[in-house]
Amino acid sequence: MKADLIEKQKEYLSRMLSKKRVMVSGSTGLIGSRIVRYLLTLNDTYDAGITVTALYRNEEKRAKLYPEQRSDLTFLTYTEERGVEKDVPVDYIMHAAGISGGSKMHLKDPVKIFTTGIDGTKLLLDYAAKNGCERFCYASTYEIYGDAGSDGLIAEDQACSLNTMVLRNSYAEVKRACESMLTAYSAAYGIKVFAGRLTSTFGTGVAYGDPRFFAEFCRCAIEGRDIVMKSTGGTVRSYLDSDDAASAFLYILVNGENENAYNLTNPENEISVKGIAERMIALIGDGIELKMEIVEDAQALGFRKESRTVMDAGKLMGLGWAPAYSLDDTIRKMYESMKDNKDAD
Repeated sequence: MKADLIEKQKEYLSRMLSKKRVMVSGSTGLIGSRIVRYLLTLNDTYDAGITVTALYRNEEKRAKLYPEQRSDLTFLTYTEERGVEKDVPVDYIMHAAGISGGSKMHLKDPVKIFTTGIDGTKLLLDYAAKNGCERFCYASTYEIYGDAGSDGLIAEDQACSLNTMVLRNSYAEVKRACESMLTAYSAAYGIKVFAGRLTSTFGTGVAYGDPRFFAEFCRCAIEGRDIVMKSTGGTVRSYLDSDDAASAFLYILVNGENENAYNLTNPENEISVKGIAERMIALIGDGIELKMEIVEDAQALGFRKESRTVMDAGKLMGLGWAPAYSLDDTIRKMYESMKDNKDAD
């Protein structure tokens, strides 16, 4: 952990966001909640005077994540059917709401991928235009690059390769459509818009019941169960810490160039899924083992086709941002966070 860098980033963002009114959707999700907590820390530590409006859907989750009452934090409900509960003036919007690609929602309710992603984003962009929003950042995904993985790093202008007839790709196609919607609203209403294409991200804030593989590996470590893999685990990505993701999105909000996408990743954390399992066992998995029980058709279980998708973060770093947490830091943070919240989930 680079403590000096963390403090330097917080001090900078506290100045850049001073007295701003920031709305965060998805405030009970992993990314949205870390962004809300980051903004509140800027107020507590640097007296930034940021007004935070957190959008949520589930009252029970909201109450568990935010038991305190604060004058700088307001909650509003938000659904695709009704939109945001009421109009409030807002300077910046961080749209972090949505369905995670790793949730396998494309198997459970594939149409919901579209209604939540496209309808929800349009409603929030309409809200931004109506309520004076200056800058709007959208949490997109590395998955829009599809099968474009290679031995090199993927830059933001890399052409994508997605088969629209593959159900798993619906998540990525929705993200692509929403990115295009951003540019339309920028042209029509003068809002500065940005997309942050987020790599696989974990760390502090991962819910104990999270269905994604990294959470399952961590649950195994906490519960003393062997990690059982159904695929070869050959997919390679560069992972990002959830708190690094929060600071990165805020750097995009304050410094991003209009109608641009930015890759959010830590290039130093390139590793396979199997490698993640092995690293977790080494760091936190006292007495457990890795067992391979490979199924014939892993994609039928909702897994993506194995590939290497490692993005170039140079454009984001050009905004002044840099990752502060190593992969080992992130694994330990997730372990402590999930262990502490095991009974609350």
